[in-house]
Amino acid sequence: MEQFDSGTCCFTGYRPHRFAFTPDGLRPEQVQCVLGRQIRRLYDGGCRTFITGMCAGVDLWAADEVLTLSRSRGDVRLIAAIPFEGQAARWPLPLQREYRRILNGCAQRVVLFSPEQAEQDAAACYRQRNRWMVDRSSTVLAVYTPDATDIRSGTAATVRYARRQQRHIVYIHPATLAVSEESVHQLRFPL
Repeated sequence: MEQFDSGTCCFTGYRPHRFAFTPDGLRPEQVQCVLGRQIRRLYDGGCRTFITGMCAGVDLWAADEVLTLSRSRGDVRLIAAIPFEGQAARWPLPLQREYRRILNGCAQRVVLFSPEQAEQDAAACYRQRNRWMVDRSSTVLAVYTPDATDIRSGTAATVRYARRQQRHIVYIHPATLAVSEESVHQLRFPL
């Protein structure tokens, strides 16, 4: 395992169907806007490499914001951590196009497992992909609430793993979009 890079951030968060989107309330573009602000703040704090797991929702929205930032900042890198070849093969065509557009903008693509391995246990491929991302990052940007009760979700597991690895975690609450942080210092020395 490689040691984490202090200038690297990975993303985790919900897929679109897990949000309470409404025409008059929370919308995907609002989540993406807050992601963009936090990505720019992390960039200003020294993050230059960002890792996306390439799933629909938070992963692709955050990756799109990194690509937007990279147009004005030449030192930004986006890495696609693809759990297995063919990840988006069964997605709706518009989402497949978005996936390919994001993938084409990535500086690096890492495919972790074969389609055969994914057929045997796709969930394990996603779990290992999430660990791979956290292992290489100093910061995790999570659209998640630290007191969430969905302990079985991939996002929850990723946040738990990031805590055990003592990573800096920036949370964006999935309903209110409020931002909070959990630092390595807080993890080592709880109040």
